[in-house]
Amino acid sequence: RIEMQHFGVKVSIVEHGFFKAGLVNSDVIERDLLRLWNTLTPEIRDSYGEKYFVEYIKAQRSSVKRLCDSDISKVIKCMEHALVAKYPRTRYRAGWDAKFFWLFLSYAPSCLSDML
Repeated sequence: RIEMQHFGVKVSIVEHGFFKAGLVNSDVIERDLLRLWNTLTPEIRDSYGEKYFVEYIKAQRSSVKRLCDSDISKVIKCMEHALVAKYPRTRYRAGWDAKFFWLFLSYAPSCLSDML
């Protein structure tokens, strides 16, 4: 955003939280975790134990169900506003988690948050 300002291009940033789409899919996440688990040495797997891995997968499923928003239109509305508004905002946050995690920066001036 800052680099493009030099060329007279205004950029709006859409910072989104977790949504149930594409990469946030339990099956994909579990497949990747299993692949990583199988690449560990037997010593490391034994030190964690099979029970740890099974419980971790259960916690992952639960997190995706609880934390991920299924209403992707929140992101689309932010993008639409950024594109068609006469005075688009510098930053848009879609999803409760994006608003929560970036709460401090939302109160800071853009120049300060850019620096941080």
